[in-house]
Amino acid sequence: MMTPKLFKAFNWFSLLYVLPVLATLAFVNRFGVNVPFMDSLTLISLFHKIHLETATFADFWVAHNEHRMLIPRFFIAALAFATDWNVKVQQYFSILLTIFSAIGLYWISRQQRLHNPSPGNWQPFADIITVILLFSLVQYENWLWGFQLAWFWKTTCLVLAIALLQYPQKHRWLDKGFMLSALFGIFVSFSGAHGLLVWLAVFPLVWVRSQASTHPNLQRVLWLLLFVGSVVVYASGYQEPANNPDRTYVLQHPDQAIPFFLAILGRTFATEPGTVSWVGAMVLLGCILSLWLFWQQRDKRHELAAWLPLLIFPLGFAAMTTVGRTVLGIHGALASRYTTVTVLILIGLIHIGRICCQRQPWRLFYGAMAVVFAVFSISKSFDALKAGERFYEDRRLGQQCLALIEYMEPSPSSCLLHVYVDPKMVQQIWYPQLDQLGFFGFIRDVEFSQISETSYGIIDEPPPGEVIPLTPESVLRISGWSIFPGRPETPELVLLSQDDRPAFFAATLVNKKSPDLAQVFEMPEYDQARWEIDVPGTAFPEGVTTIRAWIYDGETTFIPLENLVQVSR
Repeated sequence: MMTPKLFKAFNWFSLLYVLPVLATLAFVNRFGVNVPFMDSLTLISLFHKIHLETATFADFWVAHNEHRMLIPRFFIAALAFATDWNVKVQQYFSILLTIFSAIGLYWISRQQRLHNPSPGNWQPFADIITVILLFSLVQYENWLWGFQLAWFWKTTCLVLAIALLQYPQKHRWLDKGFMLSALFGIFVSFSGAHGLLVWLAVFPLVWVRSQASTHPNLQRVLWLLLFVGSVVVYASGYQEPANNPDRTYVLQHPDQAIPFFLAILGRTFATEPGTVSWVGAMVLLGCILSLWLFWQQRDKRHELAAWLPLLIFPLGFAAMTTVGRTVLGIHGALASRYTTVTVLILIGLIHIGRICCQRQPWRLFYGAMAVVFAVFSISKSFDALKAGERFYEDRRLGQQCLALIEYMEPSPSSCLLHVYVDPKMVQQIWYPQLDQLGFFGFIRDVEFSQISETSYGIIDEPPPGEVIPLTPESVLRISGWSIFPGRPETPELVLLSQDDRPAFFAATLVNKKSPDLAQVFEMPEYDQARWEIDVPGTAFPEGVTTIRAWIYDGETTFIPLENLVQVSR
């Protein structure tokens, strides 16, 4: 029977488990934007073939850079056709996958507690910190990028593979847990390059649990054969991408490779190049100590074996990334997306510490270190809010420009760069396919109006009346303000055209502070009615060019703003 005291404790712990999930949901809801971005756009051709019923297995099997994304392509396509490719649904799906991972890790921890009860066990505390780390907003890049649900899928498969191997059916050389775990290993192997590491990461657990079998070596050999077979199948027909960085660079520059490797490990807690490698070194030291404990403490080896994969898998990932990306420099190791994998190390260390530190004074030391892990994770999540705002504005501009793609012209300053690095690919290949699919609302039949007697805004920098000389290396800053007179709202964006062409070479959001305008027009809604944009000199042809600014009324008309800018190159 649950007493009032236990009921309160249950609610308290339940709240602690749920709060990180709710925080991540709120983050995605606030900063997620329903627009295909970068790698997501490369899936349009696959969707188009599915729509035309011409897709084959090869279209799902084809490599994406170094990755075979066979399994993620299937369920991303299913989500796309079920939701008219609402990319934000993919972002929420990443959260759902992480919930499954949290449940799996909780089950592993709970089973260990039931099989080895101890008054000094920190299991509930470690489980709460696990959820905090899993849903840490330090992974903001992946939370806000629907395409990256493949990373969360790999984590879920890894966790389920571990959970299924947790307790064997004794005296059987091949049981359901082993077979289902191997199935998830195959799933993750064909979800991305580092998915192949699952076989090596989980092997210590296979080794330990196979001891309960009548033929222990058979399980171990079969597991390794599945690993070799997965690698062989993965590599079949694989061709190195032409634009891949030089993989021998890491051997030629170990002085750069080592800090790069450590920076990947330390990115969860640090972002400064000067400190992140030292943090990574401490994380690596914790991993080495954990492996030593696994070898030394035979009585706890089975429990420890369940958490070692969470260390080995990210270490292998960091090594693979170091080989392929060291050439990018130390800042290339600080990408937020890598933390979705490396955060698993911290979870593994938390639980290994829970198992090994059940006596004083180590128990007190463990509690202090676990609190540090949680506090740092939460503080880094708060830091991610600024990055989320930047991502939101960048994607929102890309969303608006993609909707108006028929009125965008090729330019070094094209706002379509906010959705993909090559605007021509978007305009010439993916836009017609996306339009035929009906997955995105494009704006057509918009008229260009003349200057109105009512002011909708103005270019106030640079001032009119002079021709501004530019060179290809110059950067021209243009700024002003825009409103909808008499309406309690401001335009979404300002678009720039050259001379009299009915097309735009650049655009920017209307989102800068303007308390003066709110006061003058007596409209509190106009407190963010200013805008500014930096345009490279290469965006202009040689000779004199006239620049005009426009807004879209959201219905049928592009409306010009007052003043013109003239430049000469």
